[in-house]
Amino acid sequence: MTDNLPAILDEPAAANFPALIAGESELLAQARKLFDAEFYDHSLLDIWNAAISNLRRRVETYGVDLFESVVKEEPGRKKYNPEGETLSERWAGVDDLTLITGATNLGLVNKKAGKSLEMINWMRNHASPAHNSDHKVEREDVVGLVLILQKNLFEAELPDPGHSVSGLFEPVKSSELGEDEIELLIDQINGLRAADIKVAFGFMLDLLCKGEEPAHDNVKELFPTVWERANEDIRKTAGLRYHGYRTNPESDESEDQGAAIRILDFLTEVSGIKYIPDGARAAIYRRAAKKLAQAKDTSYGWAAEQAAAKTLKQFGAHVPSIAFTEVYQEILAVWCGNYWGRSTAHVSLSPFIDKLNTKKLMELAGMFRENDRVRAELFQMKPKKQAIKLLESFKGRVTIQAHKDELDEIIEEIKNL
Repeated sequence: MTDNLPAILDEPAAANFPALIAGESELLAQARKLFDAEFYDHSLLDIWNAAISNLRRRVETYGVDLFESVVKEEPGRKKYNPEGETLSERWAGVDDLTLITGATNLGLVNKKAGKSLEMINWMRNHASPAHNSDHKVEREDVVGLVLILQKNLFEAELPDPGHSVSGLFEPVKSSELGEDEIELLIDQINGLRAADIKVAFGFMLDLLCKGEEPAHDNVKELFPTVWERANEDIRKTAGLRYHGYRTNPESDESEDQGAAIRILDFLTEVSGIKYIPDGARAAIYRRAAKKLAQAKDTSYGWAAEQAAAKTLKQFGAHVPSIAFTEVYQEILAVWCGNYWGRSTAHVSLSPFIDKLNTKKLMELAGMFRENDRVRAELFQMKPKKQAIKLLESFKGRVTIQAHKDELDEIIEEIKNL
């Protein structure tokens, strides 16, 4: 190192930094000449170009499919051209900031390097030779930024495609996997780093939405394992994707326009309905409650009640507040039954009542007093008996005496019907 300069400016040969290629070394050597001539802003532009080239190659080595998956919701241009003959041609349709964001999310560079590149980009736009500004690029700016990039980008080895998430899941896209291959991939998923789980989750979700075979069948076998290892924030992305398709159906680019249904089926399988935002989730429960109501109103419809209740149970007791009354009035109507008795549907519906907190429990009890749908059969002996029994059970779940007294009042009102 000469004159306390970062080594990559002093001797930027590819031999000293194996992650560099000749063209990047030449850019850094040119940056050093401009630096020595005190053209610091011009020097920073060549450093930027070398870093962007290096970042593009890292993404291509790791897997462009995964890059496209993690930047899917990011603003800016993100159209990678796999037919381009040169690196520049392939990346001409991708904004540099999108590249930086995607590479950071993939873990190809850490956040320090990502922020340093964003700072250089800001300087390109506000303090470069092409822009008159009071914020000139100083010697210390170049040295500081290059030191960060040297340690966190240029010194880092290129990702090994044989051990990347891209290499791991390439068979998922194109091969019909047997039981042995599925088990092997499940073991590999269980060995992934936390950062790779986020990438794998997004990649699997994209394949699920596309619904193309054989990838779709493979994903159905593998995605639950990725789901188990994902954290809460990652899981929410699946719910948000479903919400996005419901609010904007045109965003579904799959051939059969069935992405939302496939996500819903998957979330039902992994008990993940709660990760769907309230608006879209309320619609799911309203549809299920409507089917329960239709079964309740059908003559000799106990088998239909049981089927509708099992569907509701599959979604789990995650009814949003905006749909509480519409859903729970049907649950109570089925729970209490009719003149002839009741079906076994109440067994499937019990989790919806068992998981209520005190506030919701008292709101539910109030429906026996105020909701016409709930009260419709309570003049009959058998439904009345079930309603009283349910309300009596509530008394053991509340602590405040005022709540117990209110439950007693509602019970007396039902007795007098």
